[in-house]
Amino acid sequence: MTGYQKIVVGVDSSPTSLQAVSWAANEAKLRSSSIELIHAWSMPFVVEPMAMMPMAFPVDAIVEDANKIIAAAIAVVASIDPKIKVTGRVERGAASEHLITAGKSADLLVVGSRGHGGFVGLLLGSVAQQIANHAPCPVVIVPAE
Repeated sequence: MTGYQKIVVGVDSSPTSLQAVSWAANEAKLRSSSIELIHAWSMPFVVEPMAMMPMAFPVDAIVEDANKIIAAAIAVVASIDPKIKVTGRVERGAASEHLITAGKSADLLVVGSRGHGGFVGLLLGSVAQQIANHAPCPVVIVPAE
């Protein structure tokens, strides 16, 4: 079966995100596609309560954790089919913006329905909502099991 050349997957280490990676890997195996994994992070804004000053965050540690998230997602792909060409990258900024931009050179964009952020009770997360509304390519939103 032929089809997509490149599948882009948004990852954030949530269970639904890893389900999206698995779904994309099975699709890539079926269609002989490559996968690009993207994890985006942004600096949290937290104010120190007593001083009312923004708190410093260890950026190196945040990036190291982000790279671990990508490595775990690559391992999921490899466990499904080690022959799938898979790349991963870490970006700073809004996940939806980076994924929509990556979608311009993708044949398919895949995300989980819910990530780590916001309100747990929502059926669709904010990133998935943005992707569904603004992606320049077909989108698959993988629901939670």
